[in-house]
Amino acid sequence: MAAMRTRRLLLALLVPSAAALAACGTGASADPADPAVKPGTAFTLAPGRTARLEGGALTVRFDDVKNDSRCPANVHCVWAGDATVTVTITAGKAAPAPRELHVTGTSAKSAAVPGYVVSLVGLAPERKTDKPVPSGDYRAQLRIDKS
Repeated sequence: MAAMRTRRLLLALLVPSAAALAACGTGASADPADPAVKPGTAFTLAPGRTARLEGGALTVRFDDVKNDSRCPANVHCVWAGDATVTVTITAGKAAPAPRELHVTGTSAKSAAVPGYVVSLVGLAPERKTDKPVPSGDYRAQLRIDKS
């Protein structure tokens, strides 16, 4: 009888303790769908997704697209237009840094943080004249290079 009571007590203490430890984790709550990328290699992100640099303390989150004035694919334009891609870059223990990257034009296509440069390589899908691109359909192609 005493052995049974001891087992119940142990079980009552161990199960919540194990659950609490499992919930703690390492603090780096990376989503398995978020890629680990190598420096110098292009990668693609959907809005709200984050990539982390392999072996480095750098993450890049694709936040959204603002001001998509790119020339639609089914039109001949005099000017190519531009789109502003907003990303949040976190380097090491520094505060997250929002940045705006541009597809074309003279505005910045890259952003520097200590030790790295994050560049916008491309933005998909192309615009069409008949309808705007839904915000969730955008895909930003980015690259992280060592500086």
